[in-house]
Amino acid sequence: MMTLAKIRLLPYVLGLGAMAAGAPLALAQNPPAVPYCEALKQIANMAMTRERFAPIVGKPREGNFLETTLPLPGWKNCAFYGPNYYTCDGAPARTAEEAEQALARTSQDILSCLGPTWGEVKEESSQTYIVLHPKLGPASIALNLDQTDRGHVVRFSIFLRRR
Repeated sequence: MMTLAKIRLLPYVLGLGAMAAGAPLALAQNPPAVPYCEALKQIANMAMTRERFAPIVGKPREGNFLETTLPLPGWKNCAFYGPNYYTCDGAPARTAEEAEQALARTSQDILSCLGPTWGEVKEESSQTYIVLHPKLGPASIALNLDQTDRGHVVRFSIFLRRR
């Protein structure tokens, strides 16, 4: 029968104590996953299906906007502009420079989430506007900076390109 003291020592006996001591280094080498990655993958995959975004288009909103039933976690004001243009706003930044840094970081986060089948279209991108395309398929992601009454924001859009 194991005593409480033996149970507490078990990780160290198995060598897990050394791993625990190195945990901060391991965390630094493997940054946390993109919190909206799973939802983004679902949205990107829907763009490649026959139904497109139909399963996540919600009720009408003001103007030509429609609700979405699948907002990106951590993003604000996610909605559709028409049935094929999904958009969200990122958290406001205090300065344009902070927003440019957030734009670059967001682009890298999205590419790491979606994997090697997506890439940046350098000839269509700039310091304030980034375009991402899949190697195959009609979808396109645009990230751009906008200034709102809340401050500078990164705006995310995924839409279907016309061929």
